[in-house]
Amino acid sequence: MKMHIMKVLSAAGAGALILLGLVGGGGAAMAAAATAQPAPVAPLGLHNFQPAAASFTSPTSGVALGGASHGVGLARMARLAATVDGGAHWFLMRAPGVWLDNGTSRAPQVNRIVFADRANGWLYDQGNSGHIWATHNGGAFWREITLPGKIQAMAVSGHTVYAVAGDHLYRSPLGWNGWTQAGAWSRSGPMTGSMLAVSGDSVWFAGSTHLWHTADGMRWARYPLRPVGTYHGTPYQLAGIAAASPRYVAFLYAAPGGMFHTGMKVMVSFNGGRTEWQTRQTPPPVGDVAGFAMAPGRFGAITIAVVTPGLDTIYRSANLGQTWSTFGIRGTGGGSALTSLQFMSPTTGCLVTGTPGAGSHGQLLWTTDAGLTWYPVRF
Repeated sequence: MKMHIMKVLSAAGAGALILLGLVGGGGAAMAAAATAQPAPVAPLGLHNFQPAAASFTSPTSGVALGGASHGVGLARMARLAATVDGGAHWFLMRAPGVWLDNGTSRAPQVNRIVFADRANGWLYDQGNSGHIWATHNGGAFWREITLPGKIQAMAVSGHTVYAVAGDHLYRSPLGWNGWTQAGAWSRSGPMTGSMLAVSGDSVWFAGSTHLWHTADGMRWARYPLRPVGTYHGTPYQLAGIAAASPRYVAFLYAAPGGMFHTGMKVMVSFNGGRTEWQTRQTPPPVGDVAGFAMAPGRFGAITIAVVTPGLDTIYRSANLGQTWSTFGIRGTGGGSALTSLQFMSPTTGCLVTGTPGAGSHGQLLWTTDAGLTWYPVRF
C-alpha cells in the first residue's frame, strides 16, 4: 500500500506541517482529529465576499465558499463565510491556503464545499484533482488528503462522509480521516460509477448500468439501470440522483444535443430505487443540466437547474412531473455557473449562481417555499 501525504494547513496557508499517515491493511488513511471547536474570524471584508459554492446542514446553519469580488487577474484566495441564522448574519471562518478554481493556476484550487456540522467540513476541486482539504474543528486546522482519482462528488450520510474518486466510492467516519473504499467486497461485483445521493443513513451510488443502494452503509444492494431511450439519436445517460426520503428517489436522465439543448427524462422510484417509473411530462429540452434536487419529505417537489446562453433557468414540478414550471434566474446570463442546489427542509433550499470576479458575479439564492420563488442573500 502507498502512503498518503496529509498537510496540516494554517489559515494563512503558510508553513504547512507535513505528516505521513501510513495506510493500514484495510486501505484507510488515518489522522487524529483535534477537539471540535468552531473557529470564527471577525467579520472583516464581507462586503467584498461573493460565493462560488455553499453547503447547509440545516435551514439556519451553513458555510459558503467564495472569494473577493475584486482582485488582480483570475487568481483569488478561497475564503469561507458561515452563518447560524439562515443568512441573516455572516462571519468569516478560517480557510486553508488554497485558491478558487480558475483553470489556469498550478496552485492548490477548490470549487466545492461540503459540511456535516459546524466542526466537520471538506473542500475539493470537482473533476480536476483527487485532493480534499478536511477540517474537524470548525476550520481551526485543515488537512490535505489525496484519494486515487479525481473527486466527482461528496456527500454526508449519518456519521459518514462519502467521496466519488475516479469511478469508485470511498468513505470515512466523521471526526477523523480514515478513508476506505466502500463496498469493495460487494457480492455483486465491483462498485463503479459517478453519481452520488444520500438521505439520512441511505446512500445511492450509480454508474451507467447499475445502481447500488445501502440503508446502513454496510450492506449494499445492486439494481439494474435499464436504458430509457434516445433523444434525436443520442442515448439518455444518468445525470443526477435526488432523494426525498430513503424510499422516494428520483433519477434525472439527460441526452445533450449541443448549443444548450438537452433532452431530459425524470424517473421516480417508490421503493428506494428497486424499480423506476417515468414522470408523465418531461422537462423542457433547453439548457445544460447543472443541478437536480428534491425537497426532503416532499416527494412531489422536483427541481432542475440548467445553464443557458440567456438567463439560467430552474425547472420545477410540484406534482411529481405531471407539469413543469420555468423560472429565469435574475442576474445570470451567458452561461453563468450554477452550483450547490440543495434543500435543507421541505421548504428551504439554496442555489449558488456565478463565480466571484469582475467578469461574473457570485450570489447565493434562497427559497422558503420549496423552490417556487428565490431571492438573493446578502453577505
